[in-house]
Amino acid sequence: MEYNVIIVGGGPAGVIAALTAKSVYPDKSMCLIKDIGDGVIPCAIPYMIHTIPDPEQNRMGNMPLDKAGIEVIVDKVVSLDTQQSSIGLESGKVLTYERLVLATGSIPTVPPIPGSEMPGVYTIEKSLSAMTALRAKAAKAKDVVILGGGFIGAEFADEMVRHSDSNTHIVEMLPRILYGAFDDEFCEEAADILTDSGVTIHTGKRAVSIDGSEHVEAVTLENGEKIPADMVIIGVGGKPNTELAEKAGLLVTESGSIWVDSYMRTNAEHVFAVGDCALKRDFFTRREVPVWLASTATAEARIAGTNIYGIRVLRQIQGTVAAFSTKLGDVAFASAGLTCRACERDGFRWVSGEGVAPDRHPGVLPGASPLKVKLVFADRGGALLGGQMSGGSSVGELINAVAIGIQMQLNVRDLDMMQIATHPLLTSAPTVHPLINAAHMALAKLRAG
Repeated sequence: MEYNVIIVGGGPAGVIAALTAKSVYPDKSMCLIKDIGDGVIPCAIPYMIHTIPDPEQNRMGNMPLDKAGIEVIVDKVVSLDTQQSSIGLESGKVLTYERLVLATGSIPTVPPIPGSEMPGVYTIEKSLSAMTALRAKAAKAKDVVILGGGFIGAEFADEMVRHSDSNTHIVEMLPRILYGAFDDEFCEEAADILTDSGVTIHTGKRAVSIDGSEHVEAVTLENGEKIPADMVIIGVGGKPNTELAEKAGLLVTESGSIWVDSYMRTNAEHVFAVGDCALKRDFFTRREVPVWLASTATAEARIAGTNIYGIRVLRQIQGTVAAFSTKLGDVAFASAGLTCRACERDGFRWVSGEGVAPDRHPGVLPGASPLKVKLVFADRGGALLGGQMSGGSSVGELINAVAIGIQMQLNVRDLDMMQIATHPLLTSAPTVHPLINAAHMALAKLRAG
């Protein structure tokens, strides 16, 4: 069967690539192929354990694709011939294309720990059936050990302790949880919230074995400590799913991602790659970075979909700004761009500024909570390099102002002079807004230095 455009992968990147391409090229025939028929919305996976009443409510359906006239095929792509512009499916069917988009995503990383295949050990799968099984186990678990203290691990731990009486532990080999996205003060704040809610955190320690006879019973750390466990969740991250691309001879980087240019084109003619499977370059250094986010994936998908039949507009991925957000307990955390720790690591001269104020004015208004903002700028030139914040739900959108500021190359003076909308029930006071005050503090440091 022949199609103008074939998209391989049913996650956010694949869906948005298909919808964008169809909107720009409505006369082209398109199909999307996915090997998981009951896919779920990835970002909400931790909340399928308790917060979402019915796991079915997090199903990633086909309605937008059906409505756009994009055919959906549930099957597995087992071969790709870029010379013949064809793909082979597990069912035996062979399809041909004019343009192909690979959005094969990522697969969970399982550390080489003895016992990781034991019953009671779970990875984070992106299917409704797998997550329903994990949910059923979590409802009965008394001793839960989560390997990995990044966003996945922290969110699962928060979900477990707030909705059950389980003893929940996080094991993280780095010095702090959320270490890759935040500087120490935010990492400590997040750890304090989880600890106060009942999570036991083991940082700077590595799990060396998962123990048990017929079912998991404990996790042993490198210092000899044994943590009782009747359930282990492996949340140490993932790796790009590039098996199909590699077999087809596409160029894959040393770190295991499909090489793409700024328009998401691979080295094979008429073949694109977007999402977790595709190369990510840091916005500032252009080095390859392991940042796999739905927001980045969908931005890539829009670029590929728009330009799939030729460069219509100069829309390029300039590099990922790594914009993250999460919520632990009642406190939201968010980060975008470089932290101070990352600046030190990569050799950037930097200066930072901080601002703290209630997110309502006056702060006695209902729903008010402290809003803490930290901004990082280049020394002397003052270019915005990054920002971190914690506070109420407004943090989830305020970090987007920082992310767009990085992409638009704003500097400390731009932010210090920024005009903003404020309202007593919605924002901090304009006189003490933490975003502007953080910029003002950094600017004062630059002028003094």
